[in-house]
Amino acid sequence: METSVSPSPIVPGAWPLLGHVPRLAPDPLAFFHHLRDHGPVVRIRLGNRPAYVVTRPHLVRRLHLADQRLFDKGGPLIEKSRLFLGNGLATCPAADHARQRPLMQPAFHSTQLSRYTGIMQECVAEVTGSWQPGQVISLNEEMHRITAKVTSRTLISAVEARPAAAQIARALPEILRGLYWRMVIPGSLFPRIPLPVNRRFDRQMRLTRHVLDQVVSHYRATTSDYGDLLSMVITACEEEDDPQQAIYDQVVTILMGGVETTAATLVWLLRLLDSHPHIRQELLAEITGTLGGRPPGHSDLHDLPYTQQVITETVRLYPAGWIVSRSTTADVHWSEGHIPAGSDVFYSPYALHRDPELFPDPEAFVPDRWSPEQVTPAQRQAFFGFGAGRRKCIGDVFGITEATIAVAAVLSSWHLEHAGPVTDRPLIGTLLMAPPTRMRVQRAVHA
Repeated sequence: METSVSPSPIVPGAWPLLGHVPRLAPDPLAFFHHLRDHGPVVRIRLGNRPAYVVTRPHLVRRLHLADQRLFDKGGPLIEKSRLFLGNGLATCPAADHARQRPLMQPAFHSTQLSRYTGIMQECVAEVTGSWQPGQVISLNEEMHRITAKVTSRTLISAVEARPAAAQIARALPEILRGLYWRMVIPGSLFPRIPLPVNRRFDRQMRLTRHVLDQVVSHYRATTSDYGDLLSMVITACEEEDDPQQAIYDQVVTILMGGVETTAATLVWLLRLLDSHPHIRQELLAEITGTLGGRPPGHSDLHDLPYTQQVITETVRLYPAGWIVSRSTTADVHWSEGHIPAGSDVFYSPYALHRDPELFPDPEAFVPDRWSPEQVTPAQRQAFFGFGAGRRKCIGDVFGITEATIAVAAVLSSWHLEHAGPVTDRPLIGTLLMAPPTRMRVQRAVHA
């Protein structure tokens, strides 16, 4: 018996030639959030290019798991991201991913992660150790300093290559901003317009490729095994048709995930704690009670459950990967809506995480909703902060470990509060970033 298939409704309000871009561009988060009002699978237009948006968590999970063969990496987001990330794990098609992931997985094994915690502790201490009581810091810049140091040193341990890794990390914000505008503005004309965003993108792309090629050439020319991520990436990519290009693709993928996404999570988390002092107090009680003032090691992570809940709730509210795209490899015949083969398909973790049927009071910051006593299977299955299925982020545990160590170290020694007016409006790009945040740091009273 065949399942009846409903046509996917067209979202009203499209403009001639421009489609839904004029409605989407001013506030993409609100645009995707309200699409659920039009149905579980809806049609929009980006310019004259049709696209489909999946608005229900159970269908997104189906996309990632039961029907994953019908969906592959594709769509405007992936097409534009490949300008920078090439054919790395985050952007490669399914056939390449099936080959690449097993080769890359050893670099993120738990035995490797336990080695990285010491580096993470050192990097956090270097940054926070430079703060002075009463100083007003740019929280965005300071968290970016931490994650750039961590990612650079775990990726590249050769001292002579670290300046190049740091330079690449500094280039990422401009590259991601340029990628976003290439994604939302269809066609090939926009990248050729000499706008500041395009000039900065092109300049940083050239610089990134140049310095990274130098580092990779150095590693491949030496017989030393540095025991770092880059050494393992090089080994994994040596059998590719173009090893130099394959290594570049994987390294920039690791840098983007390791630097930008974790930094954004840390900024959002520390902002939220300042406006929720009772949560900060409970978090601090767990950290001091478990660690007694010492930095957390790898073995301490399972003894910090509330810290994990705070991180998960932060990612629920502000997932760095706020928008995800796929391309259908065959017709998708869901009873909730039909999607033709070759279609661009989107879903927004930001919007899905605000489903009031699954997350009561969805805009509220409630870490306890992830406690073993309160969390439901439906909530766990509706959380897409790191993706799902075979394409789940390979560095999710790395990022959570880094965030846990950073939060524990900061709160153990410092009290942070906003300095000046506060805006909660995120910066929308390829990733979801926190707005510029100035905070005054004081020595923690308990310290």
